[in-house]
Amino acid sequence: MDAGIFGLIVADLIAEPMDLRNPPAPGGLVRVNSIRLTTGGNVCNTGTAMARLGMHVAAAGLVGDDALGRAVLEKLRSTGVEISGVGTTSRAQTSATVVAVEPGGERCFFHTVGATAMLDAATFRAAFETFKRCAFVQIGYFGLLPGLRDDLPRLLSELREASPRTRIALDTVNPPDTWQRLAPILPRVDIFCPSRSEAQALTGLSSPAEMASVFRRHMPADGLVGIKLDAEGCYLDDGRQQVTAGVYPVKVVDTTGAGDTWFAGLLTALRKQMPLEPAARFANRVAADCCTALGASDGVRDFEQTLSRL
Repeated sequence: MDAGIFGLIVADLIAEPMDLRNPPAPGGLVRVNSIRLTTGGNVCNTGTAMARLGMHVAAAGLVGDDALGRAVLEKLRSTGVEISGVGTTSRAQTSATVVAVEPGGERCFFHTVGATAMLDAATFRAAFETFKRCAFVQIGYFGLLPGLRDDLPRLLSELREASPRTRIALDTVNPPDTWQRLAPILPRVDIFCPSRSEAQALTGLSSPAEMASVFRRHMPADGLVGIKLDAEGCYLDDGRQQVTAGVYPVKVVDTTGAGDTWFAGLLTALRKQMPLEPAARFANRVAADCCTALGASDGVRDFEQTLSRL
């Protein structure tokens, strides 16, 4: 198994275009081009993108025992993502988000936490048998896993002991949790890739190299730090080499999931043992393709198509 993805499993209701700067009057109606149900959260976004790139991926997390949960699981199954690590609960609804896509492609979110609030140490340990089969395990998002906040350092140590060869990746969210909570986690993390704004919030710095250096000092010697730089591409530092890769210009339809699909591209490139600079460009290409279609993964191409357009 190439990767196990643990964390947020979300049903996304995407409406476009929604001009939130000019809303209708109370009781009014505005027509939009489309409203559709798709999947969101790092488990769905990163997992589906990796599956589209030809990787073997397992999902792990929780959904509610409801129509949204069943729809999300069917969507994951249909894209080739293994779902045996996903549990179902009757105590909360499936996590869900209304995604309002503005005319220029930017988006706003209206979210109900639902089953995500129930992710805890027991849920994480229940996925160990899945994780032990995986080359990579990605966990997301740091800052949106309250049930794991205090236990994550210990749980990652347990995972490291149970599966020494599995590389652990951590994804975060804007705004992230505090540096005080991140610091004890980083020594157990092999790959950490926040966005520029998340890295700035955590370190108080602005230079990608300086921010990456702060994170690397707390990580294993062979750890990889990435900083997603929005329109400027990305910065990667593996301790031996530091590279910056630019973006691929596209006609933006929807930026939903771009950060998650960037991470999917990076993990795929690492699994394929690509050198650092091509890996950075590959991740940027996947994220750019994501932005060309509605939803978090429909724009992602297969591995060969993506590689041929670097």
